[in-house]
Amino acid sequence: MIIKSIYKKIHISILVYVLGIISVITGLFKAFLIMYLILFIHELGHIIMAIIFKYNISKINIYPFGGYTIFDVDINKNSFAEFMVFFGGILFQFILSIIFKIYVDNSTYLYRTFNVYNINILLFNLLPIMPLDGSKVLNILFNKIFSFKMSHILSIYISYIGILLIFIINYKNLNMCIILFLLLNLIIKEHKNHIYIFNRFLVERYIKDIKFKKNNFIIGNAVKNMKKYMRNIFIIDNIYFSEKEVLEGRFNHMY
Repeated sequence: MIIKSIYKKIHISILVYVLGIISVITGLFKAFLIMYLILFIHELGHIIMAIIFKYNISKINIYPFGGYTIFDVDINKNSFAEFMVFFGGILFQFILSIIFKIYVDNSTYLYRTFNVYNINILLFNLLPIMPLDGSKVLNILFNKIFSFKMSHILSIYISYIGILLIFIINYKNLNMCIILFLLLNLIIKEHKNHIYIFNRFLVERYIKDIKFKKNNFIIGNAVKNMKKYMRNIFIIDNIYFSEKEVLEGRFNHMY
């Protein structure tokens, strides 16, 4: 039942089909299958971890550069759950590499091709570019230090810089340029939704019972300084207010 539900949420980009046809024409279909086996296992790692930590899966997009699973989940998840969901892809790739190491002769074309693709896909996913895993892990680290709003915008700007640097290095590589173009579109979309995402973060903190052990003290009522993995306490005129009290005043003022 779960498998059928997940299958219905898979959306494959037309560019993947085009790439498959080109691989057949050029005699590289075997390499194409190996690459997408790795990508499938990688994304499966995210999905299984998401199921374990009770994430709702909205959509699974398959692009030439890999998969991109969209979760319908609260922004205010704890950092361990977030990390494990993002780390799941890398973990499953590592398990797949062990299986190949044990059961496939390392002198064969199959193993050598798998090894090259596996390492490249792993390194590529560790880049700090949205929506790659490296960016998500970096965002978790940012949220340990900075406010939620600052962490999100920093992740976006670093993604832009990463796209630019890789383009400068690989501008002659057509496949890489296509991948960078697709990633750039996703980053721009995330940037446009920055205020919406921040407001959603605030609404969740207001309407849901979210508990964290550590406190973040904020002078004044600047909600932009609220941190994700901490309980935010506001000090206004030497009086302490909970984040719910401050947010209630904010939302009542808006409406």
